[in-house]
Parts: sequence; structure tokens; C-alpha cells
Amino acid sequence: MTQVNTLPVVSASKIKVYKTCARQYKYKYITAFNDRPSEDKNVAALLGTALHKAIELQYRENANPSAIFQDVMDKTIEQWEKERLQINAAGYYTTALKVGKDILRKFDWQQFNPTELEHKFTLPFPNPITPIVNVTGYIDLVDRSKKLVVDFKSASQAPSQAELDNDSQFVLYAWAYEQIYGEKPNQIIWYHLRTDRKYIANVQHNYDDKIGQLTEDIIAMLEAEHFARRQMDSVCRTKCSFDELCYGAKLPREEKE
Repeated sequence: MTQVNTLPVVSASKIKVYKTCARQYKYKYITAFNDRPSEDKNVAALLGTALHKAIELQYRENANPSAIFQDVMDKTIEQWEKERLQINAAGYYTTALKVGKDILRKFDWQQFNPTELEHKFTLPFPNPITPIVNVTGYIDLVDRSKKLVVDFKSASQAPSQAELDNDSQFVLYAWAYEQIYGEKPNQIIWYHLRTDRKYIANVQHNYDDKIGQLTEDIIAMLEAEHFARRQMDSVCRTKCSFDELCYGAKLPREEKE
């Protein structure tokens, strides 16, 4: 199944940003590129990126995961510093290196038999007959032998079960798996790398309602003309680079994830 070239392209991350804060969505995706405010870089996010690359290349090429992880971390930080970019949680870097290497050392590489790694998809949503958009995304790992979709997460805390069950990203993973392979997945897994715990996202419960809600959210996002800012809270202080535009001052950042 291929995308419909005339349709707009959206992703789970775009949808999540819009639902989290419409103003942030505007700055990230609507404002013309040359006028778009620059986003801060974040060491905690870099930790996740480096872990993903290490896991991918160990499975693909039997590469040394710790060496890959270190290389991605070092080269990325060096590039950010060279470009004089704002780096959030810079003091977390040394700890992030230790956290990442501990995760990779303890990881059970035999637990999955990957069919796909960092699998990119772009598919007409909600179906190829009456599509409204193309949905694009990356699935960290697909194990067809067990019908698993696995998303590796390095966040310090796991979400609640209700958040997992209704997360647009995981609803779309289940939907994309069925579109690509012609069958439903057995499990959608939020894999917490720090604790080596697997959280199952029960997206199949009221699945049709969730797809319907997701369709409404996408239409609202595409038709939006007013982008209200979020009332300042911890999300603004720790996960947004545009706080100064919204509130007139740079908010203090935490030095840990």
C-alpha cells in the first residue's frame, strides 16, 4: 500500500504536539521555515537517539552497542557545540553516558527476532478508499514471529496504563501494522529501557472509537486557524523551547531527565 501523493502528511509526533500545545505546534510546523524559532537541543533526548542507533546496529550488523552509543553521543554533542546551539540539561551528559551503557549491558538481545528495525511507513489514513491524510512514522522494532511492535523508551518514568492505551502513537502503530501485514499485532509494547520492563498498550480496546477520535483530531489540526498557548506548567518548563516567545522570559531548565 502506498501513499496518496496529493494528501498532506502528518505523523504521530505532530498530532501529539498539537494536542499537548497548539502554540508549540504552530512554531514547530506551521510557521514558515525561515521564520521558525530554533529549538533547543536536549541531552535526555540525545540519550534516546543514541540508544536507538546502538540497538538497531547491534541487531543489523552485530556492532558493538556500547561503542555505537558512545560515538553517537560524542559526535552529536560536538556538533551542537560547534554550532553554538542551546543545549538543555548539559550537566546531565556524563550521567546519560553511564545510564545508556548500563542499559545496553543489561539488555537481553535474544528476547526479540526482529523482522524490521526503524521501519518507516507512509500510508493513507484512515484507509486507502477514503483517505484524508498520509500518516508517516517509524516503528523501532517489528517481530513478525510473535506479531510484536516494540517502541524503545529511555524516559525516566513510564506513563500510566490509561495514557498508554489511548496514546495516538500506539494506536497508529497498531493501525499501520494491520495495513502493512494484513493482520492485527498481538502486542504493542512500550519498552522501558531503564527498568527492562515491557508495558503493553491495550489499544485494541475500543479500537474503532480510537481511530474515529484520531481522525477528528487530525481534521481539527489541519483546519486550525487559532493556536492557543498552554497554561504554563512543567511541560513548558522542561519540554518546550518556545517558552520565551510565549511568556517573555526563558524558564529555568532541569539538569536531569
